[in-house]
Amino acid sequence: MNTQELHKLPFWETVGRSFKYVFKNKALIKAALPVVGALAVLQMIIGLPLLCSFTGGNCAMDATRLITLLSLLVASVGIIINYCRTIVCKAEVDFVSLKFWKRLAFYLAASFVLSLVILAPSFVCIFGAALFFNAVGLGDLAVASSVLIPFIFAIVFAPLFMVFPAIAVEDYKILSFKKLFQLVKGNHNAVFWGQFLLMMPYWVLFQAFTALYMLIGVNTYVVNLIFVIIGLALGIMDACFKGAFFAHMYQFFKFYEKE
Repeated sequence: MNTQELHKLPFWETVGRSFKYVFKNKALIKAALPVVGALAVLQMIIGLPLLCSFTGGNCAMDATRLITLLSLLVASVGIIINYCRTIVCKAEVDFVSLKFWKRLAFYLAASFVLSLVILAPSFVCIFGAALFFNAVGLGDLAVASSVLIPFIFAIVFAPLFMVFPAIAVEDYKILSFKKLFQLVKGNHNAVFWGQFLLMMPYWVLFQAFTALYMLIGVNTYVVNLIFVIIGLALGIMDACFKGAFFAHMYQFFKFYEKE
């Protein structure tokens, strides 16, 4: 009886290599600095809307906030693509070619589809759980389930995260549910929690700088601009870590791929 051999992703080694690569690769860090600068100039033009993230207030979704989110999204995806291509393909940093923008558009489309794949069943299950738990008088469990259910579906569909490095390096032949689940078989938790750990520095540092901003309590343009730049730099740093993890994860699974 033939069974597919499982190859377990070396979790801590992959996470560690991803962190180390970002800190050791000065060329990519230098390439990311102009991106932070361009985003900072955009923030200055539209009134520093990112500052709202540090104030702890209710950030209304207006035009400037939307521009901030979209610009950060595009910049982060661009960074991830370049990290994947640099690590896997040994390619040069590229933010301007037509092929880069095609990859970026494809990546964004895949992100939208993956969000639907995870969130659609999550909403259905959350709604069903809320009806059930409220009916039996356990409303607190309904709240808990609304938090846990999306995590569960993200782990279930974790193999689909492989589409991102695949798109970055133009490996379109693996872009199918069957192929992705075969490649990542037995590694759902490693893929999901690896990304989670790589996001922790951003979350911890952002919370620390938010507390520092509130503690300083100085509302001047220079101080506000400095914290906006810090916020942008943290966002790009997060993309660097994620890109390095995607690339190392992709290399591992492709090494053991059986045609």
